[in-house]
Amino acid sequence: MRSWTLVILLLPLGGCPSERPAASPFDDTGFRRLPPPGPSDWLAVHEESGMDFDAYVASNPLRAGEDGTFLAILPVGPFGPEERQVLDRSAEFCASWFDLPVRTLPGEPLPGDGWHRDRPWGRQYRTDYFLRRLLPRLLPEDAVALFGVTMADLYPDDSWNFVFGQASYRGGVAVWSFLRYFAAFDGQPDTAGTRRLALLRAVKLVVHEAGHVFGLPHCIEYECVMNGSNSLDEADGRPLALCPPCLRKLAWNRGFDILARYSRLAALAGTCGLAAEADWFAARAAALRPR
Repeated sequence: MRSWTLVILLLPLGGCPSERPAASPFDDTGFRRLPPPGPSDWLAVHEESGMDFDAYVASNPLRAGEDGTFLAILPVGPFGPEERQVLDRSAEFCASWFDLPVRTLPGEPLPGDGWHRDRPWGRQYRTDYFLRRLLPRLLPEDAVALFGVTMADLYPDDSWNFVFGQASYRGGVAVWSFLRYFAAFDGQPDTAGTRRLALLRAVKLVVHEAGHVFGLPHCIEYECVMNGSNSLDEADGRPLALCPPCLRKLAWNRGFDILARYSRLAALAGTCGLAAEADWFAARAAALRPR
């Protein structure tokens, strides 16, 4: 008579013991809540209520496919070689960030009289010219949005000293200035470190303002690239990252593969010399892969 031995193998729920489930792309582990603002920080000066996911969807934000198939960038005014390189690199980040092709259009000159004021460091140009006059008439019919980029200083109205950039939530246009990001603005020497910092600042600005065009408001929950900033120091303290609630909104809007997006951004940041940012993107990608 044969005898049988019953062997029971207990496995953890979810599959083999060698494969653990990937982390949720919207898990907030490792993300820091936004601390109370300092006296001159954005949220100390501007009252903002934020926007939850359902409200974002209900706001009917601009979306690719429905409103166009690519993003367009328009240089306005002169750019030096280093400045143009930052523009081109930031356009690459914009393409990876939103998972959309980006086209750079032939440049346009800065406006003449009536759209600037004179400051000790040079002319400042009013953003209304770009957002209401120049960009709407040059927005390609098949583009989702058109972004004006300049090395001239900007201001929105006479009550402001300056503004890094400004976007139209409904008009599909935005404008930003890289002027204050380069060492020369403060009379500092140009070094590899200052050039890397100028690129990082520019990329943060580009994805922030373009995020507004896609309907993302300022983030008031976490330290996030969508935080408002009143100064260069405050902007420098923001990460080149979307917090989980903002990522969820943009992922719904664009329908991109979040793991593939993190992997692309890690590779691009690495080639641009943004090592810390490349490591962060790579770590997020690794956390989303089943292990």
